[in-house]
Amino acid sequence: MDEFTKKKQFLQLQFSLVLLVCSLLPDFGNMVSSALGFGGLSVSVIVARLIGIAFGGWALYNFYQSTGGKLPTPFLCGVGGGLALTLITLIPGTPMWLDYIALIALAFGLWVCKASLGVEWRTVSSEGAYMILIACLLHCYHAIDPKMTTSIASLVGMALYIIGLGKLTKSLDAEGMAGASKLKIAVWLGIAAAIIGIIPLLGGIIAGIIGIIAFIFEFLGYSSLMKSGPLHQLGRDGAKTLRLSMIIMVVATLIGLFPLTGIVVGLITLVALWFIYKGWTNILFGLEQ
Repeated sequence: MDEFTKKKQFLQLQFSLVLLVCSLLPDFGNMVSSALGFGGLSVSVIVARLIGIAFGGWALYNFYQSTGGKLPTPFLCGVGGGLALTLITLIPGTPMWLDYIALIALAFGLWVCKASLGVEWRTVSSEGAYMILIACLLHCYHAIDPKMTTSIASLVGMALYIIGLGKLTKSLDAEGMAGASKLKIAVWLGIAAAIIGIIPLLGGIIAGIIGIIAFIFEFLGYSSLMKSGPLHQLGRDGAKTLRLSMIIMVVATLIGLFPLTGIVVGLITLVALWFIYKGWTNILFGLEQ
C-alpha cells in the first residue's frame, strides 16, 4: 500500500471510529427508561452506526490485506471486536452493557490507531487539518443524536478545532490566514450557541440563530481558503466542497427550529458529514503535496 492510499484509508478508518464512538455515547437522561425496556435508537443513529461499521470495516480489511495480516494484535482486537460488537448492538433487545464494551474497544482502537499503522503527517499544517476533520465530526454529531454526552463531545470538538486551526496556519498564505480567522470566529460563535442552548425554551431558538451566523462565517472562511496557494488545487477543491457542507448544515439548522424534525435533521447532517470528510481530506492532502 503506497503512502497516499495508506493515509487515505487511515482517515477513513479514524472518521468511522469517531462516528461509532459518538453513536455509542450513553444517554444519562434516558438510562432509567432504557433499562426498563422503553425507548430505542433513532433512525439517524442506526444509519450512522451502519455507515461507521461499513466504512470502518472496509478500511480495516484493506489494512489487514496490505500487511498480510501482520497488524498489532491489540489494535486488531480493539477495532475488529468493537466493530463486531457495535453491529450486535443494533439487534433489538441487546443489553446496554454491550454498548459500553463496544465503546471502550473502539475508543482504545482509536487511541492506538495512528501508532499501530505507522502514519505520520509531513507538515504541522497537515496534522492541523486532520484534527479539524475529527473536530467537525465531534461538533456536528450532536445534531444527529442530541443528548448531554454528545453536547460535551461537541464542545470538545470545538476546542480541538481551535487547536487544529493554530497548526493549520503554519503553512498558509494571506488568503489562507484570512480564512482561518473567519473559521475561528465561527468556532467561538458555536461555543456561545452551545452554552446558550442549555437555557430552557428560548435558549434553543437563540442558539439556532447564532449557529446559522457561525455557519455563515465558516462559509466565508472556506471561500478564502479556496484562494490559498499552499493548499494546491486539491485543497482548494476541498474548500469548495466544505462550502457546500455549510449550506447543507444551514438547511438542517433551519429545519431543526421546527418541532418533531429530529430524524430529518439527523439524516441531513449525515449527508453534510460526508462532504466535510471529503473536503478536509482534500485540504490535508493538498497540504501534503
